[in-house]
Formats: sequence, C-alpha cells, structure tokens
Amino acid sequence: MDQMTIIFAVGGLLALTLILASVAHRYHAFVEERRQHVQRILKRVAEIDGLIRRMVGLPVPVELERVLRRDIIARLHAVKGVHARYKGINEMIAQAQHALEQVVASPASGPMSEQNVERFSRLIGEIEWLLKEDRLLVAIDDQEKGQLLEMIVVRRTETLYSYHLREGKRLLEGRQLHQAQWHCEQVKSLLKNMDMQSDQLNAWRQEADQLCQQVAQHLS
Repeated sequence: MDQMTIIFAVGGLLALTLILASVAHRYHAFVEERRQHVQRILKRVAEIDGLIRRMVGLPVPVELERVLRRDIIARLHAVKGVHARYKGINEMIAQAQHALEQVVASPASGPMSEQNVERFSRLIGEIEWLLKEDRLLVAIDDQEKGQLLEMIVVRRTETLYSYHLREGKRLLEGRQLHQAQWHCEQVKSLLKNMDMQSDQLNAWRQEADQLCQQVAQHLS
C-alpha cells in the first residue's frame, strides 16, 4: 500500500468518524428533547390530577371532574404520540380511562366551614381560568364550554350564598351585629352580580333582604 493510499484511507476513516459522531450527537439531542417534552406533558397531568384530588369533600360539579379526567387522557395520548414506547404509557391510559368511567356525583355535603369555603373558591377559580383561557388539551366545543362555565357560576353562588347567609343568621343570634352585617353585604353583592332571573334567585334575594333588614334594625 503506497503512501497516498494510506492517506486516503485515514482521511476516509476520519470523515466516517465525524459523520457517525454527528449522527450520534443529533440522536442524543433528539432523545433529550423528546424526554423533556414528555416530562412537560406529564407535569401538566400531575397538576390536573392535583386539582381533582383537591375536589374531595367540596361541592364541585361532577361535570368538571369528568372534563379534567378527559383532559388527563388526552395528555397521556399526547405522550404516546411523542414517545410511542414510553414505559407504562398504555397502562397509564387504561387507568385514566377507568377512573373517568368511575366518576359519580357525590352526595350533598353538610354546612361548610370557612376553611372549606376558601378552598372551594380557590379551586373553582382555577378551573374556571383553565376553561376561559383554553388551557385544557381535551377538545371542548363552545356549547360545552359555556355550560361548564355556567355551572361554575351557579355552584359558586349556591355555595357562597349558603355559607354567608348561615353565618349572618348565627352572628345575628349571637348579637355580633357588625360581623353579621358584613356577611349580609357579601350575600347582597353576590346576588347583585347574578344577571339571570329565576324563582330560586328571587327567593334568595328575598331571604337575604329579610336578614339584612333584621341586622340593620338591631344596629339602629
């Protein structure tokens, strides 16, 4: 083998080494990017699952739990689309589907504490934001979105009305009049912001007015 042949052979091996190194680099970059993409999706799955876990014991409409569980399934399918052989993905999808099928409406809870009312308000507000800002991955048409947002408004009003009215009556009986007046104002503001008419809403307004009048009479 003459000197030129050796030089060409070495050059060829060097070029091949560089090509293989470039291919390996691109492959490792692809694998890392895919890993990060999957982890971002699974992080959102964990966040949505956290919202569902926080619903326990709170009067959140069951339809909201269903749409969140549908969102989890959609995100897990997205993981499979990015990484079809991701370990355990089929089992995760099956478990999420089973959990969706097991969702049922919870029985009506008793009177809520101030702490639970605050928990409910924060949670329902977060879900409302997800819907309004289209932050869910699951497909929701405008009609379903409107229905879900209306459910949120109604359930928030029901829950806060019951809490503030009950506390107002309790404080009035205990002659804690200024505290009772504060709850009355909360009820009036809550109902004032409801731009819909119904027999139930009218009954609430009448009941709230009666309580507020009683508190005002005692204060005067």
